[in-house]
This record gives sequence, structure tokens and C-alpha cells, in this order.
Amino acid sequence: MLFYIFRHGETDGNVKNIVQGSGIDIPLNEHGKEQAAALRDIFADLDFSTIYSSRMIRARQTAEIVASGQGATVISLDGLEEVHFGDAEGMLSAEAHIKYADILKIIRDIHHPEFKHVKIPHGESVQDSLNRAYKALDYIKSVEKGSRAVVASHGALMYNLYLDRFGLRHPFANCEYFVMEY
Repeated sequence: MLFYIFRHGETDGNVKNIVQGSGIDIPLNEHGKEQAAALRDIFADLDFSTIYSSRMIRARQTAEIVASGQGATVISLDGLEEVHFGDAEGMLSAEAHIKYADILKIIRDIHHPEFKHVKIPHGESVQDSLNRAYKALDYIKSVEKGSRAVVASHGALMYNLYLDRFGLRHPFANCEYFVMEY
């Protein structure tokens, strides 16, 4: 099955460079809504009747805007939410990169034997996020009858999936998407 996986639109947390993992649930800002409308136009020729979305408001709002172009249904699904960044959530990104530099250095080093397993205190690891994401994708495969599925998610989770599937690092901009066969 082909999965079209897209990141939510911009939030004020993105603008302020705040670490907003699964514990920070804030809505799209006006620019984020415009980005979602542009993505709706990009997906205009893609035939789909359902978008599976993270339960988080920023992903759900983006999914609803994208879905409006086709009259599609949005279904919220556990497992598609952003990575939980634990004690770093709510911090400025620059501050978190200083405070958790040792952990983040390991996570960024894909050759380090622990890169998928370390985590910021009270957060989740790369592997934890992949386990729940693949469980959600398996569920979608089990209920979808077509050859494609459309999914609204988050940047760090998408980064982890992309790295796991393609072996490449790719930070995703707001409303950017990728396609993967799974």
C-alpha cells in the first residue's frame, strides 16, 4: 500500500521554536491554515475518501482542510501523534539542545548502537515512536480497501519513519509530505 504522509501546518509554537511534542497540543495559526489549503490543492487529483490523522489538534485541523477538497472523512487514530519529547516539551528548541546535548548527540548519530533507544527523560525513544507508528499503519492497511492511504502526522515522527524506511535523514517542513510503500 502507498502511504501519503504529511506534516501539519504551522503553529505559533513552530514560529517561536518551542519543542512541541505529543504533550503540547496547540492549533494551527493563520499561516498554517494557508499551508493546509495549499496542500489541499496539491492533493486535488489524488483520489481518496479518508484521511487518517493524529489526534493532536494541529494535525487534525490540517487533515480537515486537506479533506475538504474531496469531501473526505477524517479519522483520528492513536499512534500517529508527535514524538513525546518528555521534559524538553515546552522549552525553546535552543535551550533543549543545550540541556539535552548528550542525548541528542546519540540520537543524531545513526551509527551509534543506542541511537534508536535513548530518550529525553520522561519521553519516548525513536524506536518507541516507530513501534506505535507501524502499529497505526498496520491498522490502516487492515481496514483500507484501496491501494493508497493518506495520513496527517508530525515532523519528528515523519523524520523517524523516513529514516527507518529509506535510510535518509530528512527534516520535514510544515505541510510537506512523502510517499512510502508499506
